[in-house]
Amino acid sequence: MKQMRQSKNRVTVKDVADYCLVNRVTVRRWIRGGKLSAIRLPSGHYRISIVDFRDFLEGYHIPVEDWLLESKSEKEGGKQ
Repeated sequence: MKQMRQSKNRVTVKDVADYCLVNRVTVRRWIRGGKLSAIRLPSGHYRISIVDFRDFLEGYHIPVEDWLLESKSEKEGGKQ
């Protein structure tokens, strides 16, 4: 699943939907409902940071693949 189109550590609504096996409409509901943090581009599309996506998965007890954990160690490494 590491084939997500990552751009500067962000993923798309489609990437999240595919990972969670849900429809893109569901992901947009999560974003609008405040369950998943995202930024909205001028085009109206959303981008979700890998860190926020991982936190969302952990918060809802959804299995997290190893490549998502890598971003956690990078974030923690920068906090020293």
